[in-house]
Amino acid sequence: MSARVPSSLFVTIVLSLGLVVSAVPRAARAASASGHLSIGYSKLFVTNAPGGSLSIGGGVDIPAFENVRAGLDLGFHLLGSRTVVRGSLFTNVDYSLFEAVAFAHWTPENLGPIGRVSIGPGLMNARADLSSSGGGVAFSDLAVSDFAPGVALDVTLIKRAPALVKVGFVAGVRFAFLSDDTWKIATARLTFHY
Repeated sequence: MSARVPSSLFVTIVLSLGLVVSAVPRAARAASASGHLSIGYSKLFVTNAPGGSLSIGGGVDIPAFENVRAGLDLGFHLLGSRTVVRGSLFTNVDYSLFEAVAFAHWTPENLGPIGRVSIGPGLMNARADLSSSGGGVAFSDLAVSDFAPGVALDVTLIKRAPALVKVGFVAGVRFAFLSDDTWKIATARLTFHY
């Protein structure tokens, strides 16, 4: 059993981020909005996890404070498949995760090539789908379909100089606090900021 994140903490964080964004004048938000798209690799870290696979994401953000932007990201991670054999029966388990994360993006002044550090709470939809030709009941303990609170952290290597489109590299971790487990996911993606 994993420790659950209290739902009141999750709600408090999301409401706090909403208050910060609402404090920024609407005209300033619209004029300064920016976005990003990312594509790369993700890997799930749980018992008997598969090798990992495709990770994609994107989001928009607006200024909140000096050197801090607030934004919303959506992402999808195909986490791979594995085959499980029990006696004469077998099944494939396909893992995936959808995320919606309310990020606070900090632009550090003096951290070398690190151009952005992002952290925020999220809503995660973790799935482990079974595909078997028979005996699916024998593997029902492996199936997962759970909406859960989570948290995400990204570190982006990107130039700080203004440009129409900037290309960088983003590495991150996600924690999805499921009802009976915690999924830990690492990501490495090419990112395009515009």
